Amino acid sequence: MHFPKTANDIKQARERLAFEELFQLLLASQLNRQANATLTGWHIPFGQKVVAEFVKQLPFELTGAQRRAAWEIIQDFERKTPMNRLLQGDVGSGKTVVAGLGARQAAHAGFQSALMAPTEILANQHAETLTRLLSPFGVTVGLLTGNVKGAARKTLYKQIAHGSVDIVVGTHALIQGAVTFHKLGFVVIDEQHRFGVKQRQELLKKSKHMPHLLGADCLRRARYQHFERITQRP
Repeated sequence: MHFPKTANDIKQARERLAFEELFQLLLASQLNRQANATLTGWHIPFGQKVVAEFVKQLPFELTGAQRRAAWEIIQDFERKTPMNRLLQGDVGSGKTVVAGLGARQAAHAGFQSALMAPTEILANQHAETLTRLLSPFGVTVGLLTGNVKGAARKTLYKQIAHGSVDIVVGTHALIQGAVTFHKLGFVVIDEQHRFGVKQRQELLKKSKHMPHLLGADCLRRARYQHFERITQRP
């Protein structure tokens, strides 16, 4: 690639680099799947009435992609091994709604959910959206960020530990040692590429069993277009 003698050398080098990148990604995925298969996760049963009521009160109809994503999550909830999925979509494509449906299902089964976002602005937006979607069903949403201080923060810590808060939305504050969950069953990490592996693991460790994990991320069209170019045959 760096010292080609012919144009064909460049072509072969690019194909080799593309192959190695794909091979590493596939290998890492398989190793991760094998390791995940040895873990014990929470069993969250599918409540048809719960899901139907949630969807009925939405001010819009779910798209086909949203339905498929939600159904895959619900099916994973019932499996013995914990879910480990990535939910991708453009901004405003309804990722929070899909996550909210999962959190509603978890709350109905007696489990808490946590949603970690990289910034306070995003955390506030998610908390507002989830409150609007889930408050009609009596599901409580707590917000834990750096701006929550003093007595309000201590009170929220106690509510999380006692299980009186069903969903906790926050920033890196969620992984602090003072945060103890009563029964954490579902974790959503928004823009997960902005968190380190250790940070994500710290949140998952706050559960007796490995909670179901859903990473949410926006589609990176520029990166995909680059990927498409290097993997396309002439």
